[in-house]
This record gives sequence, structure tokens and C-alpha cells, in this order.
Amino acid sequence: MVALGPLLSLSALGVSGFLGIYILALNPRRSVNRAFFVLMLAFVIWDVSEAILRAFPAGTPEETIFPSLRGVWLGICLVPAALMHLALTYPVPSPWWSRHRGAVALLYLPYVGWAYIVLFTTWIFEGVTTNAFGFSADAAPTYMYLAIPYAAWLYLSVGLFIRAWWRVRGGRARRMQGVVAAGLVLASVPAGLTEAFWPGLGWDTVLGLGSLYTLAWSVIIAFAVARYEYLVVEIEPVTEMHPPRVVKHGLDPGFNYLVIEAGRSTAMGAFREIVTATPGLCVTGLHPARLQRRFGLERTPVLWLTTTSSSEKSVRPTGLDFELLHSVLKFLRENPGTAVLLDDLDYLSAVNGFGAVARFVKRVASQASASRGTLILAVGQGTFASDQLAILRGGVDHVLEILHGPADLSVPNGDHVLLLVSAQDAAAALATAGARGGLLLTTEHPSKAKRRFGQAYSILWLAEAEDSTVPSARPHSLDVEAKRALAAFIAAHRGSDIVIAGLEQLVLFNDFRAVLTFLKDAMDLASLGSCRLFATTGPDALPPREVAMLARRFDAPTSPGTIRNSLPSAPPTAVPGSRILY
Repeated sequence: MVALGPLLSLSALGVSGFLGIYILALNPRRSVNRAFFVLMLAFVIWDVSEAILRAFPAGTPEETIFPSLRGVWLGICLVPAALMHLALTYPVPSPWWSRHRGAVALLYLPYVGWAYIVLFTTWIFEGVTTNAFGFSADAAPTYMYLAIPYAAWLYLSVGLFIRAWWRVRGGRARRMQGVVAAGLVLASVPAGLTEAFWPGLGWDTVLGLGSLYTLAWSVIIAFAVARYEYLVVEIEPVTEMHPPRVVKHGLDPGFNYLVIEAGRSTAMGAFREIVTATPGLCVTGLHPARLQRRFGLERTPVLWLTTTSSSEKSVRPTGLDFELLHSVLKFLRENPGTAVLLDDLDYLSAVNGFGAVARFVKRVASQASASRGTLILAVGQGTFASDQLAILRGGVDHVLEILHGPADLSVPNGDHVLLLVSAQDAAAALATAGARGGLLLTTEHPSKAKRRFGQAYSILWLAEAEDSTVPSARPHSLDVEAKRALAAFIAAHRGSDIVIAGLEQLVLFNDFRAVLTFLKDAMDLASLGSCRLFATTGPDALPPREVAMLARRFDAPTSPGTIRNSLPSAPPTAVPGSRILY
């Protein structure tokens, strides 16, 4: 039979552990999700150590008990730092937090000192005693001298949490934050008496109710997550202020559409017309700034598919079945009659598999129909196999295939560029496209690359290099070594040009999915660093579908087109409307 003490700790452990994993999985790169995970981790360390401590039988040697005692206090000391981290990032990030890049280190620096005291001194406890629940720490003579600054640190974090709630406007968000803040106060105020100052009242140990407090607050948070979707990204339903000059598409609201085109102009244009009258949500791999500049989506919320940003409105492409699906369905459920545009489905398919994407689209389409919403699927011409495209066609109300005339091949300043040229013509083509110099990623030996492309480029040699004097990255480690070197260069040389020469050569060392993912990450890093990305590949070096998928990453204006309801044509080698130069 499990005693009351361990049972209480194990119950608290289960609730805290589940909440921590669930919230972190929603968006692991979001600072508030990480802060909440660390807070739940503190509770888990506290609870599991306390459960072990209380399970020891009478007569257990002190040296056996001491590691669990230290674990309890390591968890206790981590709570204020994690709580302060959460209070400064949610629901609105503090200006101080936004201005200081080292804010996380500053918040957790005091914990390093407390951890040293717990692990290497006897200033907090000097032995083992018992309370009603089992073994506990015997308070040292210096205990109260440390309890006072710890309590001040803890209640400062509580005060910041209450302040964050106080600054929230009325409505659902204020009620949600208020429930969590009330639970925190109900748990922390008595905890200060029984777990911090109890030894100062004449007792030799704390009362030992810590797990009860962690369980109570975790249950309240679980209620807030279930009832108000606490810590889930809130997407504000807004409409665009300025209508388009001319209504060209006029899609009927309340239907699901599949738009097949080279580029994005028709799908984005139709979506832009809709969000003038009703709120919408755009899911795309394009950088939001490019989306605003190209299509005028100034207010419409955008979920950016990327692995290079931890902003609140960025979503991991691999989070298709969790964070992305949850966010889109939540938006449609809470805002009936709105519009959703799903872009870059081919990229999601390359990352997650077509089956996962088809199921995702089906669930979104069903929810859009139930919510009387409008769904637009933007699909690049030639980016899906015919059987896959047939499945997508079968899940919508209308299919629109856009037939374009010749594409405009001018290169606006700021656009990323894909060049379909041979390796021998790549240098001249880059100069013609406006590349000025920067970082060149190539499998060609640096000595020849310098002669071919010029001294304006720094070379990152993608090879199994043995020459330590040459910056290099292994070609089969694009996602780690090459990406890290690229990010470091962009951070130090904002506004430079980035050139990836010979994408077809990278396919020799990686599957196409890895090359496509690296290209997408490189493009996102370049956009964040105000850089232009140029990539080259041989005109016939890759299958037409793979060229089409690469080309879709390089979106650019297209010429006017016509609409027809018919089967798609065969995928072209060079997709018009994407930024491809010969």
C-alpha cells in the first residue's frame, strides 16, 4: 500500500509532467512555452525527489537520504526564476525582456548561486528529521538568514505575475490569466508560511506540504488550459483596412477551393479580397515581410512555416499534426465565417509525408465547412504527383487551374533568385541577376571557385575537407554544419548576398528532401538578415517535379492568367511565375 506522503507527491508529479510536455509541444521555440516547461520541470524535480524521500523506510542512513533532500531544494529554488521568466513573457512580453538579449541568463543566474548552496554547503539544512509525511530536512542555524531573501525573490516573481494579469485588457484573456494568478496566490501565500518560515516559528523542519501546493496550482493551470486554452497562441481576427483597387477573383465565401498555379498571385489575390470583408488566417512559408510587400497583407495574421525563428507566429513545419493543426482549427472554431489560406503544401508534404498533409487538409476542410468558413489551398503547378493531386482535388468544392502567359523575368530588389544555368554559366548569370558578393556555398574547390566567381565572395566549401585553413562543412551535414556557418555569416554581414551554387551537386550527398529543407532554412535566415539568396541548378539536372518544388520557394509576380476547371497540364521544367532565370 502506498503511503499518503509518496502518493501526494506522485499525483502532483503526474499533473505537472503532463502539463509541461503538452505546453512545450505546442511550440518548443516560443519563449513562454519554454518558461512554462521549466516551471513544470521545477515542480517535477521537487515532487519526484519528495516522493523518493517519503518512501524511505525508518532507519535509512542519512547519506542515502541526502541526495533526495538536495533534489527537493533544487526544485524549490528553481521555481522563482521560472515563474519570473513566465511572468515577463506572457501574455505580453515585457519591454525589458524584449530589449535585453541576455535576459534569460540574468533571470536564472541567481539559481546558480542557490544550487551551489544546496549542493555544497549546510547553510539550509544540516541533517535529516521527520514530519507527518516522512523524512524531511533538519533546518540549519543559518536557515532563516537564507529564507528571507528566498521569500523576497519568490514573491517578487508572484508580484510580476499578478502585474502581468493586471495589464491585460478585459475579456477572455483577462479571465484566463486571472484564474491562473488566483491559483498562484492561493498556493504561494500559505507555502511561504509552511515551507519557508515554519522553522522560524520554533520547528526544526518545514511542514512538508510542498507537493500539495504544486498539485493545487497545476490542477488550476490544467483547468485554464482546457477551459481558456491558456498559453496557446492567440490569433486576433482582423480585416484589412484598405480594399484592393480591383476585384479580380470574386470567390464565393463558404466554399473550399484548390488553386493550382505557377506562383501564388491568384490564391493570394483572392484571399486578399476576402480578408477585406472578413478576418482571415494565412499559413505560408514566405517571410511575413515579403508577404506584406507582395500581397498587401498588412494586418492579417500569418503563421510562418519555418525552423529559423522563435517568434510567436512561427510554426515548425514538422509540427503539422499538433501546433499547426491546433492553431488553424482553433481559429476556425472561434471565428465562424472567416477564411484560411494554406500555402506551401508541397513543402509540408516533403517534410511530413503526403499522407499526413492529406489528413491535415481534410480536417481543416471539414472544420471550415462546419464553421461556414472559406478555405483556399494554394498548390504550385507540378509540385504534386498526379495521384496526390487527385486526392487533394477530391477534398474541396472547387478546383481552379491558372494558365499563365510568359513570366516577367525582371528581378525586383530584395527578391530571392533561382537560376537554371549550367555550372559554367553560373558566375555570369549571378552578375546579370545583380549579385554583389557575400557568401558562396559550393562543392567546387575554393581555389577554382575564387577564380570563377571573384574575390567578392567568401567561400564555404561543402566537402569532406582535410584542409583546416579553408572554411568547410560536410555536404551530408547541411542541417547542422552548413546551416550553422550560414547563420553565423548572416549575423555578422547583414544585407549581404548568399549564393548556393549547384543544388544538383548537393543531391549527390543527400536526398532531395534534405536539400529542399536546407534551401528553405537558408532562405528564411537570409530574409531575417535582410540578405538576398541566389541558388543555381542545371536546367536538366533534376526531375521536373523537384525543380517545380524548388521554384515555388522563390515566389515572384506573374503575368495575368485565365481560370479553367480541368485536369492540370504536365509539370513544366521551369515553372513560370517563380523567380527562375535562364
